[in-house]
Amino acid sequence: MIFGVSPTKNAVVIAHATGSRGTFSIASITAIEFGARSGSDLKELLQRLVLIFERGGKRRRSTIALLGSSSGRFKSAVDAIKAEAITELAAAECGMPVVKVTAASLKKVLGCATGEKWQACAGERFNPTGRHKNWSPGAAGAGAAALKVFVDMREGPRRAPGGAKAVSKQ
Repeated sequence: MIFGVSPTKNAVVIAHATGSRGTFSIASITAIEFGARSGSDLKELLQRLVLIFERGGKRRRSTIALLGSSSGRFKSAVDAIKAEAITELAAAECGMPVVKVTAASLKKVLGCATGEKWQACAGERFNPTGRHKNWSPGAAGAGAAALKVFVDMREGPRRAPGGAKAVSKQ
């Protein structure tokens, strides 16, 4: 199972993704609303994330695909950055690997047309009929991050010319 995680300023959205070989699907979407007004708010978020990761990760080795916060022109809110850090803490507590995914890498993996925004492309791909009632931009990010990790895991490690492993940012 892959947990696609998209931290936003007021919620952490988790897409529970499953798949094997060539199939990928989002089984469910969970949004954990939070306020980062105090340390106890962040502690509660940590506890809720650990509970979800432990419950979902018992079947087999799970991976967390974490959509990283933006630091460029469209910077993420401070609360989203805090939620990203708490997600990494929860993953460490559960012994799950975290793969950071950048928003810039999502257009290619989603197969977006030129000029198409990855959020719209993700909505068309993962929720075309409105099956996921709580679909949101956060859900689009969580689903797309999970797909990116799924595709990368399926393709295996990339090799540079000469057989050396290539280092790439997700």
